[in-house]
Amino acid sequence: MSLTTKKGISLFLCAMILLSTMIACGQQPSSPSDTDDQQSGAAEDTNDTVVTEAETKDPVQDALDQVLSDVDWEGKDFGILYVSDISGYTEEIEASPDSNDSSSSAVINDAVYERNTLFEEYCHLNFVKIPTTSAMAGTDLKAEVMTKTGDFHLVSQNTSGTADSALSGYLYNYLNLGIDYEKPWWDSGTLDFALNGKVFFMDGSFNIVDDDVTYVMFFNKDLRAEHKVADPYETVKNGDWTLDTFNAIISNLSVENGNGVWDENDTYGFASPHTIGTSFFYGAGLQYVINNRTMDAPELALTGAKMEIALDVLAKARSIVHDNNSSYIAEGTEFRKAKEIFLDGRSLFYTEVASYLRSLNGSMEAEYGVVPIPKYNKEQEKYSTWRSAMGSTLSIPSTVGSMDVEMFAKVLEAYCLLSEKYVRPAYYDIMLTTRNVRDPESADMLDLIFENRIYDMGAYFEVLGFNTLFLKSVKEEDTFTSSYKSVSKTFEKKISRLLESVGRS
Repeated sequence: MSLTTKKGISLFLCAMILLSTMIACGQQPSSPSDTDDQQSGAAEDTNDTVVTEAETKDPVQDALDQVLSDVDWEGKDFGILYVSDISGYTEEIEASPDSNDSSSSAVINDAVYERNTLFEEYCHLNFVKIPTTSAMAGTDLKAEVMTKTGDFHLVSQNTSGTADSALSGYLYNYLNLGIDYEKPWWDSGTLDFALNGKVFFMDGSFNIVDDDVTYVMFFNKDLRAEHKVADPYETVKNGDWTLDTFNAIISNLSVENGNGVWDENDTYGFASPHTIGTSFFYGAGLQYVINNRTMDAPELALTGAKMEIALDVLAKARSIVHDNNSSYIAEGTEFRKAKEIFLDGRSLFYTEVASYLRSLNGSMEAEYGVVPIPKYNKEQEKYSTWRSAMGSTLSIPSTVGSMDVEMFAKVLEAYCLLSEKYVRPAYYDIMLTTRNVRDPESADMLDLIFENRIYDMGAYFEVLGFNTLFLKSVKEEDTFTSSYKSVSKTFEKKISRLLESVGRS
């Protein structure tokens, strides 16, 4: 989701909390804008000031009022199939009315419950949540498409699984719905997964897991002071947070504990899971495949100067990982060892997905901060990052095409807008950037990080063969040039098959 309206959302956070209190007391408003009108009026009475229309205008509420003006699902079931065996998926869809504590999970639960309750009321439907497993989601979707039962109208599963479903012909084209996906409650980056001018899955304010699995970097403030490292926040703001700067900082900080073996019991400049190669690749603004809904077909991205940059990034990344025992890189199944090193205060820097903020804040004694993945060089315009293929995304069964598509589109947009109004502030403004960070600078850094996530077909469409090339060449033997050349030879054939599988426009 775009963050262009984050500050505006924050202004309405108090109204959201008041609304939650009213519903808890049985005072549910009769229309979605009543509470906002009352809150605005109370502000005018208290402050005895004239509030202009521009100051009180809520674009989310305006859009919601417009969508809900003629929505009526006629009391029927509206179902969503979602994977329940991946952390966070249930949290963004299911909720209980019995949450009475103030934990981060309870805050999100209350917001999701509010969203779901109002979704049912305003759209005149029965919201049916259908859990499945990541292994069975594709099978369940296929059964729905084959039998046309109408049991569910949306599917929430991981991105790689959704990509497989799209290629199997089971999903409906979002672009047929007439919705403006450039609005900030949609994540327009997922439009870059278009095939033949068709978009089969989207992210938006209804997602929590896609944000949770976005890669960030943490640093230990105590070790930073001990080693007299320049303020990372200022380094980021000055545009100097680069791979070379990072490598220079972590070099010569590691300390072996005396047993003659470098392992998870020693102290390092940097600790990371094995995904670090991919993080450095996307942090450098690189990607394997260029694609958007205006292109006739996806194209290879690493040509000419871009390939030269990729090879230079690879050399820098290999130096960070292998030279001077500066880094501890955990093997795939032992990724938690890197976290334990950081928690124990034995690494200056650590990289993982944003969801780790919850456990760090709850169990780390030392103070920590958050910064983006380093850039390639100072000339790179923006800091960038990526999110794991485990991230949730929303798709639509192809059977929706036989229904009232116009009404379905309104219901879908209402779901997204209600998520923007209630779930997004609870997750991002309250939990992620307030409760689970320890300074306002980290919140600013998270804004910066989420502004520029790279969505690359090469990372999520495993059939293309690119997704682990850079990762393996950073951690293991450098075979990137030969491996990339081999995979690229079959790229056009694979893309042709992909385009054929979703049907020619």
